[in-house]
Amino acid sequence: MVRKAGASKMGDYELSDIEIKTIDDWIIENILPQKGSKKTYASFALKTLFEESPVGFFVTNKQFKEAMVRCNFAPVNKNKLNWDFRVSLKSEP
Repeated sequence: MVRKAGASKMGDYELSDIEIKTIDDWIIENILPQKGSKKTYASFALKTLFEESPVGFFVTNKQFKEAMVRCNFAPVNKNKLNWDFRVSLKSEP
């Protein structure tokens, strides 16, 4: 099997470059870094918000974590299954 450059693969489920751009754009448009905050969001919760958004589609937790890192968000602890990120949602008050 030939993989496209930049494609993210998890088992047999591979994201296209357009899907990768859609996830990255959604993260940039909806998530803000909060360096000093103790409040965190788990990667699985953020992934679910993306999937339920108007542009959303199924992604694995691993693929979403990779997208967060691509968008310059650092996890609190990479050793956990669901990474926590110190972020807020732009739609929050």
